[in-house]
Amino acid sequence: MTAAFATDINVVHSDTNMIPTLRTSDPADRQRIEDLLSRLRLDPVDLALGRGELRAEVDSVQKILADVAQRGDDALVELSRRFDDPNFTAQQLRVSSDEMASAARRALPEQMTALRRSIRQVREYQSHVLPKPPPPLRRTGVELGLRFTPLDSAGLYFPGGKAAYPSTLIMLAVPAQVAGVGRIVVCSPPSKYGRSDLVLAAAHELGLTDVFRAGGAAAIAAMAFGTKTIPAVDKIVGPGNRYSQLAKRALAGCVGIDGFLGPSEILVLADDTGDARFIAADLIAQAEHDPGSCFLLTTSDKLADSVKREIEAQAKSLSRLDALKRALSDWSAIVVGESMPALVDLANRFAAEHVNVQVRDTDVVLARLKHAGAVFLGPHSPVAAGDYVAGPSHCLPTNTTARFSSGISVYEFLKRSSVVRYEPDGLARDAAAIIAMADAEGLDGHAASIRTRSAD
Repeated sequence: MTAAFATDINVVHSDTNMIPTLRTSDPADRQRIEDLLSRLRLDPVDLALGRGELRAEVDSVQKILADVAQRGDDALVELSRRFDDPNFTAQQLRVSSDEMASAARRALPEQMTALRRSIRQVREYQSHVLPKPPPPLRRTGVELGLRFTPLDSAGLYFPGGKAAYPSTLIMLAVPAQVAGVGRIVVCSPPSKYGRSDLVLAAAHELGLTDVFRAGGAAAIAAMAFGTKTIPAVDKIVGPGNRYSQLAKRALAGCVGIDGFLGPSEILVLADDTGDARFIAADLIAQAEHDPGSCFLLTTSDKLADSVKREIEAQAKSLSRLDALKRALSDWSAIVVGESMPALVDLANRFAAEHVNVQVRDTDVVLARLKHAGAVFLGPHSPVAAGDYVAGPSHCLPTNTTARFSSGISVYEFLKRSSVVRYEPDGLARDAAAIIAMADAEGLDGHAASIRTRSAD
């Protein structure tokens, strides 16, 4: 579940159907599938060079980064007044412990119970997957190991422009805490959603102390450079709109970053055993993020028709109907194919944030499925469970970037270091090979560092 960004590209679709149906056997439909893939996938040249559709956003982000670097808190306050709250002041940048405690007291008891369950189960899962150093590899006179150490500091960003996301704070903060990060800094916009009692209550329950009101690219800049109020960190993670994601990318190398965590996505792989009601409900759940992108890939014409009818029936009773219609008509499709292996291969190209599998033989499909931010198996594994309480973080790669990146977890906040120990007899065994390779590369100092020890 990640915050979405919008573009101005339009896709032709039927006025009578909420979501289009495309067939892999039809050449025109295959082209529309390719068009949808192209829109989802970030153009690597445009992204690297800041040109094309991204140029205006890249230019805007660069100006914001420069402004925060030069003017610090003053820039944050000015930008917050422009985008979030015209009455914002520098004194409001830091959220006090009293504010968080008061918010927790105001929150409804059932909400606090749900927050605590989410925190407990996310902590349980992240502790379960916390990596342990492998046993050392030993050769005669040589011992080789691997160690994991936590970051000294990390910055967590989550959006608040269109909704309040206490769940996202949990999904970012708990993995960092389990990893043992020394200092955790949190930023979210000073919008009405960013000031939500439930967001502040979650921060209180998590025991966070460095919580700040700052949004978008400005918040990313503040955590990278540091300001009078907001401390600089070593790594910045979290979802957000295109501006915040481009800001992270621009600062990569200055600080560590996670991946491109943009618009919410779901892809369902189903045969004729799929449950149309459940599939429709899961597609709608992601579409309401405004926009979300939703795909059903199925071998069953009957299921495709049933899901379409269910979507139209279920959507009518929901509050975000306009957002649903935009997402389902412009960013989504039901794709009917002749074979499940071919559809799984297509799913690998989409590399979606969430993939739900509803087929007879789950293991066969899972073995072929290579690229997904998170996989949900069976009809009773809704993405919403992962969004809130299952345990794995819902902060996941989007825009087909699951081809090469992973979601947030305890791993995101750990570094790996190799550990090498040689005894004299082990070095003697390797000395000739080291010297030969150093001489071949013209690095006589390297060779000399071995010969010096060999002379002892």
